[in-house]
Amino acid sequence: MCNPPDIGALFTTLGIAALLLILERMLKLFDFVVNQGGPVEVVFRMLANQIPHYLGLALPVGLLLGTLLAFRKISLSSEYDAIVSSGVGLPRLVRPVLFLALVMMIVNTVLVGWIQPYGRYAYRNLVFDLRSGALGASIRVGEFVDLGDNITLMIEESRKQGAELIGIFLERRDKDNTISVTAERGGFYATEDDQTILLRLYNGVLVDLNEGPNKPRVLSFDQQDLTVTLPAKETFRDRGGEQLELTLPELNRERYNPELTVQQLNAMNANFHWRVMHSLTFLVLPFLAIPMGLTNKRTGRGTGIVIGLSLLILYNEFMEAMETAVSNGASPYASTWLLFSIFTALSFFFFRIAAFKVGGEPLAWIDKAWGFISGPIKRLSKKVMGVSE
Repeated sequence: MCNPPDIGALFTTLGIAALLLILERMLKLFDFVVNQGGPVEVVFRMLANQIPHYLGLALPVGLLLGTLLAFRKISLSSEYDAIVSSGVGLPRLVRPVLFLALVMMIVNTVLVGWIQPYGRYAYRNLVFDLRSGALGASIRVGEFVDLGDNITLMIEESRKQGAELIGIFLERRDKDNTISVTAERGGFYATEDDQTILLRLYNGVLVDLNEGPNKPRVLSFDQQDLTVTLPAKETFRDRGGEQLELTLPELNRERYNPELTVQQLNAMNANFHWRVMHSLTFLVLPFLAIPMGLTNKRTGRGTGIVIGLSLLILYNEFMEAMETAVSNGASPYASTWLLFSIFTALSFFFFRIAAFKVGGEPLAWIDKAWGFISGPIKRLSKKVMGVSE
């Protein structure tokens, strides 16, 4: 009898972790888009391109917790003891977990190797379009805004998400003359040419400040149309401006490119080794999660959950540090892969204790230390509670 990881806990962890990361990012994106005067819907397009990145962060945590909680459950219910008594040991129980880890490793490789680079490029393209005004950013209220054709525009109020403008002042400067316009209301309308928009004004006054022999002319109007030629949209750069936008095969090829500087080659090499190690880590996580999930039925302490998550967090932090070290010229084998070897050895050490030592509890010494520390505290608290009563 082999129990697979707790799939419900796995996907719940993935969902919660991804949601928390996305919500934090959403607040920053809303602030950025509002400051750039862009439409709110672009926030969700930007978030969609960030989802692969957050999934890559959540997948290892999901596999660790899903496996850990599954074995903790069968351990507390005495099901694990029954399985072991029937002659089935941990080496056999780990097989379905390794199969799931292999599947998740493939998914993660596709994520970090192909989907994330394209998503990151699309995200930065949206940022570029937003800053350049290509997404139709609305006019900011109370500020002078320069448009095409040497036009300066200011509005007092914007309604219906920028479809209706109230209290308009406009100035157009040409070589020969300058015109100033004030209008009660107006709005922008699309034309057949995507480089030209129509500004329709209602109930206003136009002043033609001609410096020629004629005096300035003043014209009142009920409706006036002005065409505005937008500045030519600058094209965004091609994908591959940095190592994070390259797919895994492209990254492997570029780290041997003789045209790149030493610093660029180091950055390519560091990111390549980081991606490979990040995927291979999935095959190691079951050997850490299983011993962390096995617990004493009498105490039922959750020490393994805390220790397992702490080790994974520390490992991820050191992974980032090792990538930085390789970018600065360190050997990937003496930094990145040394860290991977230490993490693998520690995981197998815990697994070996749980699998081959009779009554083996990898974290028994931690439980004993906690009992030694918490014992006097519990006795003191009982005395205090007794006195207060």
